Amino acid sequence: MKVTPAMRRDDGFTLTELMVVVGLLSMILGVAWLGFQVASNGSKASDRQSYISHEVGFPLDYMERVLIQNYGFDNTYPGTTGYRVTALTDRDNDGHPEKYIFEATSGGQLRVTSSEEVDKPTPSVYIISEHNSNVAQGKPLFRYFDANRNEITNMGNVDSQARSMTMTIFTTYDGQSFSDTRRVFFRNR
Repeated sequence: MKVTPAMRRDDGFTLTELMVVVGLLSMILGVAWLGFQVASNGSKASDRQSYISHEVGFPLDYMERVLIQNYGFDNTYPGTTGYRVTALTDRDNDGHPEKYIFEATSGGQLRVTSSEEVDKPTPSVYIISEHNSNVAQGKPLFRYFDANRNEITNMGNVDSQARSMTMTIFTTYDGQSFSDTRRVFFRNR
């Protein structure tokens, strides 16, 4: 029996048509997946940059603004170390000294305690970094230098000899360690 066009039924798709549709769909899905991956990676990079800016950049900026104007360090107990410094300033030029204590704690915080002799005798404590890892990594937050840029290793000499310092902040994000360093030259010494 011969099949005539009237007897032939067109109720479905041929295998070739199905293969073309599957191929086009796989190309469209591949491009969409690639776009999603690019956006996801960009978002992760943005999150990392934001984290580093908050945990490293802001504390360095804040400490630099205060420490650049110091006119002395207070070496009384608990003293000056690689993880703590007490700076005396008069940032508001009112003739009353202000005391700023910057300290990296073993709990991962970078803490600032500030007070002013007259206007604000009760100390205020601020946490400027919640995920500091200087102490955990055994890396000093502060290093002090004399006028010839030689490192001062005897902390008892910091108040009388220091003319500059470096501040290095370490933090960990997503299993990776990040750090940044600033050198501060003291204006009032």
